[in-house]
Amino acid sequence: MAMLGLALSVAPSTWAQSDIRAVGDWSMLAQSRDADGDGFIDGDGGVPRARPLGSEPAKKFVGAGNRIAQPSERLINGNQSWYLNPRGFSIRLDACKSRGAEYQWRIYRGDTQVERTRWRAVKPKTCTRTVRLQEGAYRFKLEVRRGVSTEFQWINANVKDYLFVVLGDSYASGEGNPRNVQAWIDDPDRPFAPYYDDAACNRSTRSGPAQAALALEKSSDKSSVTLIDVACSGATVNSGVLGTQRGAGQTLSQIQQVQQLIGNREIDIVVFSVGGNDIGFTSILSACALSLDCPLTRASTPPLNRFDNVQQGVQTLTSRLPDAYERIAACLGGDSCTLTDGTQVPSLKLAPSARVLPMTYLDITRSAAGQPCTYLTLSRSDFAWARDTILVPQAPNPYRFTTFGGATRDLSTGAGTLNGQIIATSRLGWQPVAGIWGGSGDSATGHGVCAGSEAWVFGVTGFTGPFASASFHPNPAGQRFTGRQIARALGVG
Repeated sequence: MAMLGLALSVAPSTWAQSDIRAVGDWSMLAQSRDADGDGFIDGDGGVPRARPLGSEPAKKFVGAGNRIAQPSERLINGNQSWYLNPRGFSIRLDACKSRGAEYQWRIYRGDTQVERTRWRAVKPKTCTRTVRLQEGAYRFKLEVRRGVSTEFQWINANVKDYLFVVLGDSYASGEGNPRNVQAWIDDPDRPFAPYYDDAACNRSTRSGPAQAALALEKSSDKSSVTLIDVACSGATVNSGVLGTQRGAGQTLSQIQQVQQLIGNREIDIVVFSVGGNDIGFTSILSACALSLDCPLTRASTPPLNRFDNVQQGVQTLTSRLPDAYERIAACLGGDSCTLTDGTQVPSLKLAPSARVLPMTYLDITRSAAGQPCTYLTLSRSDFAWARDTILVPQAPNPYRFTTFGGATRDLSTGAGTLNGQIIATSRLGWQPVAGIWGGSGDSATGHGVCAGSEAWVFGVTGFTGPFASASFHPNPAGQRFTGRQIARALGVG
């Protein structure tokens, strides 16, 4: 993919003597660090003093702020702590394949030498050096000498750190996938205290976007990735992305949180999931769980309880999504950004080659055989309605709904669907991750709440308690799938 292309050209010297040879290489140290190779980013926010991956991790944390990523260590408030060292990014210079007595590196930007390392012995323990450099194009000159004889090699390098920002709701934050989720899966009847990177927002580096960021990090040692994740469970466009989400203890919009963290840095990648709560995700679930003929009933919870029935409410709120996405677009590289309360703030700066990747929503409605689910009090008709009027990119209009009594009702879908409106954001220059829906909703095998071992989403994880909010959210398999789809959209994985 063009955005991820990094040029490395080497101009080897002509060897003057067989016992002297300058052979160098360089790499960037990872910003998104997977300390133990388990496939998840580790941070600098401390590890529970005991049982970090047990069902109830100790509440006291150790190791926070020591700038050493440890297995199971949280990110600080869900974000990396070391990403903006004023001296730049860590570059490893490698002269280990050289032959000679001593070596040094000279580093140039254009014709100006910006750094020179000391002469060191060409030995296994001393043949690498680490320097800090800002982003940009450089020329590295490796010099190797023995006595009065010297050989050299020039290397062209582009130091690039991808600033990877995650915004939005629970499908982006990793709701339901804390670091110790396996303890709950192994024994869901035991008391369970989820171990999140950010507890207020149920934010986890097991989320699909965070896994995609790590895949990008691991795709090349000539670049690094900085993850800035402010996604928060329960977020909507107005209460979360563009406005304060006070129910989660947030005092700034997500746009403002990112601005506060990155300053004037240009963003390379924005991934976000938003829209599901705007059209009443939780309100739909509660209405369907409590009533027959879900789309025809009146919801008892906001935001759908102010409409005559669920179908009318969903369609009305879906019709408002295009304007909502345009308001977000104005805050991502636009001329000005208007928050929910009317406050004008600077737009986030995007790099010239930046990618904005809105996530479609997984299909939670089908069994492993590809048929509509039945689950608890939710009927096949309810799941079929949800799939065909909310999740498919293009719904039939009208949609013929079969009631519990066997009658049929024609329901208007003129406002489109949630995933359809997300895919339509391509008009804004965004690149929707359509594969999240396609790989789950168009496959022969269903991966919904009733799909058993094929399920990519949890069913009900509890009616009360700290893990109840994970209900109907992607499970570890669903988050892995989501991460792969985002990574593929970026040209990796």
